Amino acid sequence: MTESASAGGQDKFRLDLRGAYLRRTDLSFANLKGANLSGADFSNALFKGADFKDAILDGTILKGADLTGAKNLTKAQLQKTIIDQTTKLPEGFLLSEVLVDQAGRRG
Repeated sequence: MTESASAGGQDKFRLDLRGAYLRRTDLSFANLKGANLSGADFSNALFKGADFKDAILDGTILKGADLTGAKNLTKAQLQKTIIDQTTKLPEGFLLSEVLVDQAGRRG
């Protein structure tokens, strides 16, 4: 599930959960920097305080997920996810705006 690469003598690991089925998983305060979560199903998962810096969220299912307090999550990342009315977003994001943006992108 991880990839290892050597850069300047240091090993870097990047979490790769493409297509994984991880419903109801508690990833509160997880370090998801640079993680590839494309197409993974995180329905009803907890991401409270998780760090999404540079995470790939293309087609990631976040229906009912709790993202309150998530760090480094951008609008661009959220627009590529699949969310619903039960998804809890971090402060500063409006669920209605993200849903409208998604509908416009898919329509």
